[in-house]
Amino acid sequence: MHEAYQISPLLNLTFQVESIVAYENNLLVGTRQGHLCMYNLVRTDDKCEVQLMRYHKSFSKKAVQQLEVIPDHNLLISLTDNLVQIHDLNAINFTTISQVTKSKGATLFTINVKKQTSLTGAKKCIGPHGSSCKRKIQLYYLKNNEFFQLMEDINLTDIPKAMVWCQEAICVGFRGEYALLELDGKQTDLFPTSSTRSNDPCIVRVSGTTFALCRESQTVLVNTKGETERNKALRWSDVPVTLAWDEPYALGVLTDCIEVLTLEPSGLVQTLPDMSKVRFIVTAQQGLLFAASASHIWCIQAVDVEKQRKVLVDAKQFQLALKLTQISNESQEEKNEKIHNIHTLLAYDLFHRKQFHESMKEFLKLGTDAYDVIRLFPDLLLNNSKELNARTHQGSYRKRIGDQPPCPHRLSYRDEASAAANVNARGNLNERPTSKSTNQLLQIIDTTLLKCYLQTNDALVAPLLRLNHCHLVETEKILKKMGKHNELIILYQTKGQHRRALELLQSEGSIERTIGYLQHLGSDNMGLILEFADWVLTVAPKMIFTEDIAK
Repeated sequence: MHEAYQISPLLNLTFQVESIVAYENNLLVGTRQGHLCMYNLVRTDDKCEVQLMRYHKSFSKKAVQQLEVIPDHNLLISLTDNLVQIHDLNAINFTTISQVTKSKGATLFTINVKKQTSLTGAKKCIGPHGSSCKRKIQLYYLKNNEFFQLMEDINLTDIPKAMVWCQEAICVGFRGEYALLELDGKQTDLFPTSSTRSNDPCIVRVSGTTFALCRESQTVLVNTKGETERNKALRWSDVPVTLAWDEPYALGVLTDCIEVLTLEPSGLVQTLPDMSKVRFIVTAQQGLLFAASASHIWCIQAVDVEKQRKVLVDAKQFQLALKLTQISNESQEEKNEKIHNIHTLLAYDLFHRKQFHESMKEFLKLGTDAYDVIRLFPDLLLNNSKELNARTHQGSYRKRIGDQPPCPHRLSYRDEASAAANVNARGNLNERPTSKSTNQLLQIIDTTLLKCYLQTNDALVAPLLRLNHCHLVETEKILKKMGKHNELIILYQTKGQHRRALELLQSEGSIERTIGYLQHLGSDNMGLILEFADWVLTVAPKMIFTEDIAK
């Protein structure tokens, strides 16, 4: 857990809050008495305050049931006295522009604002609007600050208690269950709101294609096709009254507090105490929310991303640190640098937690110098080559956060990890144009692989040696130490060290292998052929150095 948000009490009101909506730094409050107030948030380093910008005491004769704002059009949409109306957001008294007369009797509405570019290149917003009138949903579109009927009403089996619109689908919450409505009228039942079907529904838009639906103390994600994302769920300590989404966090209002949870990784991040009887919570902008009870209003402000990121990185919660960085206000260049550094730390942490496959995937994505990965296996480093050992002192060509060095451990820890790293790195190097540095790195990689294979899979040693990239001196030393004479002969052969190979074969008295070796040397090595044929003919004079050729 860490501090993701800070709370600031804003208002203690004498009237009763019935609805709220927020955008940018502005908060609009509708009351049970029909008042409408507009506040502007003023943020300083140590506190938050609000200024009353406008107050319309007679906005409505009855309670202001619901409010929504379309900022790009400077429009305020209200539901008062069960009638949907459109108001001028900039007017002193929020002048009523038009009424959706057919919506009389509505109990709630939902708006799906879409941005489009006209033929002239001008950008505009259109606001598809759905109103619930008893057991029907009326659909409208916005044009010239008025709502016009989009299509015929959609009949329902029950009266909606909650509605959210995304793309071409409306997620509807009835008293005991959720359903997905497509604009052609097709209804797909999703699941009950609780095991007893007694809980009121709670829906919030997560993205342009995803809804979050509460089912008792659990919240699940459902897309616009009605498909549940089974591996993603939020688990609260109690049944949420309502919730808000502020990527990458979800804030659930419980009886006496607000819990902050994340989906990936799933878990509790923070508990905001002393928030009893909260009825509403809305997002104004990324990192800024407002919560309200019947008489109190609070500002919930995200802690600076840089501070959160440091805490998360120190706690090795790299996945959440990455998400916060991706949505931060930092420049793209800064983001890329931070993301690269966090991924690097993640790769090393995965390695130290023995998640080798995942670690190597991260190193590959980062394009990490293969030698830096091999340095994680100190027993595998080359010792006899001054040219190659110089790389050890050069260090990584990429800077790691805090200059944290990799933590060494023994080869027996798990050799497959190094083998996987080198095989993948080798594949990338083989695609590069040949150069001195590339050949040096291939020597390091193949020699490291050789050490791994000698302890994990002998059958892979010979094929590796035939690639001809192992470091001669180091490999010779290893093979001699382990008594791998057959593999040593392959090494000598691929490195062109024919005399040494033939001397080894002679010392072992291997007549047939010596003959086979000599037969493949060719006329360029006639001196060696004559020299080493002598001992074979002396020991086995009947052996013939010829090969039958089919005529």
